[in-house]
Amino acid sequence: MAKKFVKAFAVLFAFSLIAAACGGDSDETAIENEPEVVEEEVTQVEEDREQGDATGEDTRDDMTAVHGGRLVYGVEADTSNPFVPYASSCAISCRMILRSVSDALFITGAGGNIVPHLVETIVPSADFKSWTMAIRDGIKFHDGTPLDGAAVAYNLNTCRMSPLTGPALSQISDVTSDGQSVTISYTFPEALGPAALNSSTQCGFMFSPTWLQTIASNPLLTAEQRATAAGNPTELVGVGAFTFKSYTPGNGNSFIATRNADYWRGENGITGEELPYLDEIEFVVSVDIQGRSNGLKGGQFDIIHTSNADEIKKYEGNEDYVLLQANDYGETSMYMLNAAQGTNPYAGALRGDPELAMDPLGMNSTNPMIHLSCRKAAAHSLDTQRLADERGAGIVKPANGPFPPGSMGYLEDTGYPKFDIAMAQTEMEQCKIDSGQDPVTVGVTIGQDPFSAETADLVVSMMDDAFGEDISVVVTPIEQGQLIGLALAGAYHVMGWRNFGGVDPSELWYWWSAYTASPVNPTVPELALNFGRFVDPEMETAMQGVRFNPDPAVRKASAEAVNRLFGKNVWNLWTTWTLWGLISSPRVMDITTFTTPEGTMTAPVVAGKHSVQQIWCQDGNCQG
Repeated sequence: MAKKFVKAFAVLFAFSLIAAACGGDSDETAIENEPEVVEEEVTQVEEDREQGDATGEDTRDDMTAVHGGRLVYGVEADTSNPFVPYASSCAISCRMILRSVSDALFITGAGGNIVPHLVETIVPSADFKSWTMAIRDGIKFHDGTPLDGAAVAYNLNTCRMSPLTGPALSQISDVTSDGQSVTISYTFPEALGPAALNSSTQCGFMFSPTWLQTIASNPLLTAEQRATAAGNPTELVGVGAFTFKSYTPGNGNSFIATRNADYWRGENGITGEELPYLDEIEFVVSVDIQGRSNGLKGGQFDIIHTSNADEIKKYEGNEDYVLLQANDYGETSMYMLNAAQGTNPYAGALRGDPELAMDPLGMNSTNPMIHLSCRKAAAHSLDTQRLADERGAGIVKPANGPFPPGSMGYLEDTGYPKFDIAMAQTEMEQCKIDSGQDPVTVGVTIGQDPFSAETADLVVSMMDDAFGEDISVVVTPIEQGQLIGLALAGAYHVMGWRNFGGVDPSELWYWWSAYTASPVNPTVPELALNFGRFVDPEMETAMQGVRFNPDPAVRKASAEAVNRLFGKNVWNLWTTWTLWGLISSPRVMDITTFTTPEGTMTAPVVAGKHSVQQIWCQDGNCQG
């Protein structure tokens, strides 16, 4: 998350009030990779990384972009329930695919300001409870359907009515359209309004309503319409630079899209630009980072992404590859704790059940992490500096909350328990009393990759060193797509996780709100975006200050209050703030340098995600 949140709102607010508004040769490549230049770049990125300001900007010398080439991108995971936004468990790899075939209503500017993309202008009401957007005229979906106000409203309503994404949009009371205009009404004032529907969120991307009406899972369809719907949810029909060609699920398989000659930002589009440059882009799933890295070195991939700092470190100073590092707008790595217990009057009010039970079947009752003493014991037992050094190659920083350095809400001391074996043992004695367990038994679910397993081994060894026979930890590896499903359903005790990347803390409210904390009940089934399922009145109050108050000072103080609540209640076991690396062949150019049609530079990387329309390859050949 960026350091410029206050400026972000100020710029957006000003904007809303105004309402306006051939490839390089080998010699050039050699110059870019001179050892002295590489050394300077490494030094600069080290400084930026320390401050939380590593943006991932591609700063190589400008060269003339050329068309042509097929780019193969190695990504970290496949997607569960691909790919329609209202139904997809859409992590980083999925968001990269969405960026290739469609565009979002808004996009993040380089300064942290949210700027319009498919939207042309945006105006709030005086009370900030409704926002009206004008959609750029003349844009068409890949199937010829026009992008107008009705199309945008239809997209938003599919997300609003979805059991998966609906809770994140529950504050929207109505969406209406008229021609190219869309008005979104809110139950409460919204400081950012629909700008939260940017390219960091899956529901910000637009897809053809004509196509969506053929998808059986569409929540807007009647039972009769659903019975005859025969569309394929993986064959995305967006407005983006590339059009769907094929999708094969699973590890080692791929999503392929080809150049859209009628892209709205292309020669035949409304802006007359030359985007995109590539003829084809393929995203190939390679779960294991070593396999992904070896694929890059062996020529299988032209570019890969990773949040594995150990692997990123290996490429530093290596002039045979381009390495871009980003922790700006970053995520936090953690072990997420399932705190489901008691009642939830907030979600219950929406359902007419003020005594809504969070664990009606008692499935989470044996999880010791529902007890604060157990959570504090675990936190005190973890040496996060050692984790940063041994599992993060010393290039990531230990985390003490959801907001990394440079973010609104960041605090040097959040009150989160520090590494202290004596305190850990004291809390463990209380944990045994509170949980009624001796030894205390904890299940830890992690991703199905060697690095996650090795990290979990180190964490377990720290707990063993602190607690000995007082604790028993069982680690279970799961494929990432299934991991997300278990988090949504609350079917876990402790889970290795990475989340909370974003441009503004108001975007994160649904991860922490009691309104999005559904019960653990597989018989329904229940899906929660508040994966930890904690219910806390103080958090509701603090997030209201972040979301509803346009005063930058109030928003900053509220975000800091959020951070202190995480420190006090230990709803997660923080490990490190995430560093993303984009690693490519030197032939791959302009990896993260993307501008709006008006020439505004966008944020290079947001929590591992970046634009792909602008990427090109030297001589129109990505492989050489």
